[in-house]
Amino acid sequence: MNIDLVMLVTEALDQAKKQGLRQKDVAELSQIGEVGLSRLKKADDARFSTLQALGESVGLKLIWVPDSSLAELVAKGDLFD
Repeated sequence: MNIDLVMLVTEALDQAKKQGLRQKDVAELSQIGEVGLSRLKKADDARFSTLQALGESVGLKLIWVPDSSLAELVAKGDLFD
């Protein structure tokens, strides 16, 4: 199971819980469906659009951030050494 994917799904479900939403509600709001959400929780891979819909259903959005170790190499000028 993909650790990053698990973290994203867990974060979305934690956010839903804070809002008083059940997994059934999240599945409906995201239009993933209960079976789809269940599969997503066990998946090794997921479509970006599925993760985006899941996040948006609970007020989250996906963003890209620099990998700190890569950013450090760039800052030092050591990226291609």
